[in-house]
Amino acid sequence: MKIRLIATDMDGTFLDDEKQIPEANWQALLACAARGIQIVPATGRTVRGIPDRIRTLPGVHYAITTNGAVVADLKEDRIISTCRIPVDTALRVLEMARDSGDDIMYDAYMDGIGCTTQYFYDHAERYAVSAGVAALIRKTRRVVPDNIRYVKEMGKEIDKINMFFTDMEARKRMRVSLRQIPGILVTSSIPNNLEINAAGADKGSALLRLAEFLGIGREETMAFGDGENDLSMLRAAGLGVAMENGEEQVKQAADFVTVSNNDAGVASAIRKFVLE
Repeated sequence: MKIRLIATDMDGTFLDDEKQIPEANWQALLACAARGIQIVPATGRTVRGIPDRIRTLPGVHYAITTNGAVVADLKEDRIISTCRIPVDTALRVLEMARDSGDDIMYDAYMDGIGCTTQYFYDHAERYAVSAGVAALIRKTRRVVPDNIRYVKEMGKEIDKINMFFTDMEARKRMRVSLRQIPGILVTSSIPNNLEINAAGADKGSALLRLAEFLGIGREETMAFGDGENDLSMLRAAGLGVAMENGEEQVKQAADFVTVSNNDAGVASAIRKFVLE
């Protein structure tokens, strides 16, 4: 199998639970880059949320961000393609979270950064599943007085809306409520969140768009993931690899299940299918 493009999710996949890069993963990507293979971070994060060490790795030229809403050329600092949420739809989603009566942190991603309120920023630990996630929230957010009013005033399409829940029953209720809104796609990357994108903004579609842009066939692509928002990418890739720590539905959809993110599962599969 000749692989020319490897797309990998970040959290729970390429990064360990401490948000660090296992050395074996790093060395595997260096070896792939030396062979001219495109290394593509494929993440629910914005470009700003991609670790600097990954962005500067030889072979990393492009990124799939905000679950496929934005495909970016990192080296040229330009956008290749987008699939964003219309303002009116975004406002309806955000207002649904605000008016639900449940304890929900809700952010809108615009211009490559999440817009949040001072309260949510100050209480990130309340909504985050770990200290690493809380730190990431603060790194990738702009504080505004009222993020719903900000979205309305800016009048720009939204890359993604992220919700964090302190109550999993509230998460279930919200997921049901969001079915009322046409033109959106609801997924999740960690147990207590929901990620809302425009319909058509998924990692799988973005992977195929990027591969076509680069003149790479679907069968020449490999993808790694662990969460629900990675499903489309694993199905779209020529070789879809799930992490041992991944959700059961992700593992069932994959062509191969590697070891966990804490055991450098990305490197293990790359050695098996690409480097040997």
